[in-house]
Amino acid sequence: MVAEPAQDQSVQELEDKQEWWWVAEKKRSKRLDYLRKSIWKKGALGGNYAPGIKLDLECATLFTDMWKFWKYDPIMMRRAKAIAHVLDKKTIFITDHAQLVGYFGSLPNTIMWRVDGASMVNEEAYNEPGIMPEPENESLQKVAELNDYWAGQTAVDKVARILDPEDAVKFLSGAIGWGAPSSAYGYSGKDYEYLFAGRRGFEDIIEEINAAIEKAEDKTVGVPGPEILDIYDRLQNWDAMILVLEAGIRHAKRYARLARTMAENMETDEKRREELLKIAETCERVPARAPRNLQESLQYDHFIQIFARTEAHEGAWPARPDYYHGPYYDKDVNVDKTLTKEDALDLVGEFMIRAYEVGGFAPRWAREGLQGITGTWVWTLGGVNKDGSDACNDLTVAFLQAARLVRVSNPTFGFRWHPKVKDEVLRECFECIRHGLGYPSMRNDPLLIQNAMHWHGHPLEEARTWVHQACMSPCPTTKHGVQPMRMASATANCAKMVEYALHNGYDHVVGMQMGPETGDAAKFHDFEDLFQAWVKQMEWLTSLLVRTVNLGRYKDPEFFGRPFLSGMSERSVESGLDVVSPVGDRGNCWVTAFTWVENIDSLAAVKKLVFDDKKYTMEQLLTALKANWDGYEEMRLDFVNNAPKWGNDDDYVDDIMLRCLRETARHSRVMKCPSGNSWPILPENVSGNIHYASIVGALPNGRRCGDALYDGGISPGPGLDKKGPSAVLKSCGKIDHVSDGRAFLLNQRLSPTQLAGEKGYQLWKAYIRTWADLGLDHVQFNMVSDETLRAAQKDPEKYSEVIVRVAGYSAHFVDISRKTQDNIIQRTVQGI
Repeated sequence: MVAEPAQDQSVQELEDKQEWWWVAEKKRSKRLDYLRKSIWKKGALGGNYAPGIKLDLECATLFTDMWKFWKYDPIMMRRAKAIAHVLDKKTIFITDHAQLVGYFGSLPNTIMWRVDGASMVNEEAYNEPGIMPEPENESLQKVAELNDYWAGQTAVDKVARILDPEDAVKFLSGAIGWGAPSSAYGYSGKDYEYLFAGRRGFEDIIEEINAAIEKAEDKTVGVPGPEILDIYDRLQNWDAMILVLEAGIRHAKRYARLARTMAENMETDEKRREELLKIAETCERVPARAPRNLQESLQYDHFIQIFARTEAHEGAWPARPDYYHGPYYDKDVNVDKTLTKEDALDLVGEFMIRAYEVGGFAPRWAREGLQGITGTWVWTLGGVNKDGSDACNDLTVAFLQAARLVRVSNPTFGFRWHPKVKDEVLRECFECIRHGLGYPSMRNDPLLIQNAMHWHGHPLEEARTWVHQACMSPCPTTKHGVQPMRMASATANCAKMVEYALHNGYDHVVGMQMGPETGDAAKFHDFEDLFQAWVKQMEWLTSLLVRTVNLGRYKDPEFFGRPFLSGMSERSVESGLDVVSPVGDRGNCWVTAFTWVENIDSLAAVKKLVFDDKKYTMEQLLTALKANWDGYEEMRLDFVNNAPKWGNDDDYVDDIMLRCLRETARHSRVMKCPSGNSWPILPENVSGNIHYASIVGALPNGRRCGDALYDGGISPGPGLDKKGPSAVLKSCGKIDHVSDGRAFLLNQRLSPTQLAGEKGYQLWKAYIRTWADLGLDHVQFNMVSDETLRAAQKDPEKYSEVIVRVAGYSAHFVDISRKTQDNIIQRTVQGI
């Protein structure tokens, strides 16, 4: 619960003090206030789950029971029947005052458990304290039984058995990357052009599948030949899609019956009774048929997301809600006037709250890397239509206004800025940032459309439909452009590149030879020797991760299967292929480059102090690094203070950044995904800079093992950008944000005092204009004072709705670890 502000304080007084969390509490409707405060927080607090959060054993048991029963079925059909059983039998509930329904767990305080995903995760679930439902002993016994059954036959277990053994050991070490090479865990795009622009409900899709089956069956009884043999598998896939789509329709009707029963037998308040009947009418309509109004459209979208998350653990939420739901808002509010703006704002705010409450069990490395949230729900707003005209609408504004009222950390927004954006909409973006939400992040739409065309060959009209596939990567929402599954195991701990280049590929933290032997760095004659060693380590590390993902993607239809997600894809409905199959997928791969800028500052430091100034020898540096700088403090501070640092418009270090990016881009074009496209890098970080702090050894930028790494992307190290925001933008503007990589995250911290009022807006607007003119693709802002953040550290209950931008996502400040909090406070506050 949020503590009460002083009762005599007016909204104006709170706004003057910039206490936006209290402003929100006073301004939001009673419904939104209730829904916001009654929600169970599923994101881990630093790394641990909040008291009262429990593992959902009902759904895991239902799924496993049916999986065992249909043990002779093909994988897609077996999975479809198990999912259908969960949807038909699990406990459902309707939250008081809610207008939208649906949760993928069986109770509001439960976190779903992907029991068939990975044995390692199952073992962590068993050993995680505090999350077993009462009675705990019985729950532990049930989890042990489920783990015994799934041991060795989960999706990740199957992939691990066929990986190259050396690749498997090094990947599983946890030193060089994270994620899982299976669609059991990942980020799935939805074919919104097929579903929403095409005005299709599940019954329409089933009709299309039946027509495809009829054509295919005609071929199987025709002239024999090798071309008809794979049709038999496709027929099974189509049947599986139908089975799970029909289960989705039945599941919605269960909510309709519950709402109608509550309205007719339990509810005494007439207004609430009408709302429950409206819920019943909505769930009788969607997802079976296409929506007709805003409530049905939002409910349809939410059901799709819940069903997809019942099928797999999804760590992102690609969406463009203002674009696809905007016509329904316009119809209800502006044309038919069946909704007031206030009523619509309640629906939009609740839509965000329903997403915020979604949460599944995650292993500790994922919880530490995504502190405070359950996944990167980055929803895309703004941008252009397919013809290049401004796509912003009244619902764009409503989402930005609702965000300031509900103040959730998930979903966040990425705003597609372009030169035609109206000032009214840009002001709403600024207000969200000024209120301390840390979102929307600002994305350079024209540039990112070019980027999508450059790297993956998306046609212009399709590229213009792009959404954030996860935190950062643009991806179309079309038949061949949508990315049905991004397996996150191509996520690189890039600081290991320079660490291994300095230590001949040996990892002193994990105690094993990891990278290739690139030579004893003490014998390097010049900077070029070190740089070429770095290039080889970069090529090795990215190649290993990409090999792992490519294999997972190729084998996934055999090892896992996505019948529901396939039913959401025009490509799969037409072909009968599992949606994860790369056949017909244009591709949208990228290597997430965590801890990237450490390479640049470290290489620059060695070049300057060892090879150019000859102040130290490589042998002296290596000795200090192996000692974790212990006993070498004066030398360490020399490397911190007197070596050039990225973000100061200094060509000495900026040229090293460009050289590293372009070597990596060269290799990116050599590596290919199963669709035949390239693997560009995307520097960002989430909170991997904290997770990897004890995994990355001492570095020449002066960092010790255990110190927080930089906050990611192309952001300067905390406190190391000494020459102001213009210098940061100029450094970042030297990068080619089309051909040097997929996208580039930039964190900036701005002064709330300086940016107050109309003057503040005009300053920020000028900053954005400069940012766009310099050709950057991304920037995001923290605008919360040190005073507020330090007060929140001392008295967290009073500041529970204070939000900060961590890296590719926002989190409530009190939900992240003290180390992460301090890292954010240390970031330079830029004056503009």
